[in-house]
Amino acid sequence: VGGAPIQAWAVVKADGYGHGLLRVAEGLREIADGFALLEIEAAVALRDAGFRQPILLLEGAFDAEELPVCAEYGLTIAIHRLEQLRMIHEAALPIRLPVYLKLNTGMNRLGFSLEDIPALRQVLAATNSVSSVTLMTHFAESDGARGVEWQLERFQRMTEGWSLPVSMA
Repeated sequence: VGGAPIQAWAVVKADGYGHGLLRVAEGLREIADGFALLEIEAAVALRDAGFRQPILLLEGAFDAEELPVCAEYGLTIAIHRLEQLRMIHEAALPIRLPVYLKLNTGMNRLGFSLEDIPALRQVLAATNSVSSVTLMTHFAESDGARGVEWQLERFQRMTEGWSLPVSMA
């Protein structure tokens, strides 16, 4: 979007979709710009195995005790509700964390709605705990009759006025 570089991140959740996390990650080491998964333990295992690419926790931190681990291991966290952002804001971390803000454009499982955007912007502006922000969404029906155009339109409405990196799919 807007001439931004395209990156290929490998989603290796669920133990590499049952093939073994480290086995799959090793096979993708040279071509993956980053890795994405759910469990903090799996992210730590990747770091301990020597993976230096960015690692994104797709559902973010589940509680405040995970945030120091995210800082120690240089993890990126998704934020899909205001409580998570407030948790980061209140944490005394040794470094700022990169975050991905998950916007709900139609999948309706996780993410901020259009109505959440003003509060999201307010809390984000007040925190010093975030180093960078990427806006993200997940396509609900990419191969359905509607395609992704309707979600792209919603995403553009939600991100109006922000000039930030974007992650889709």
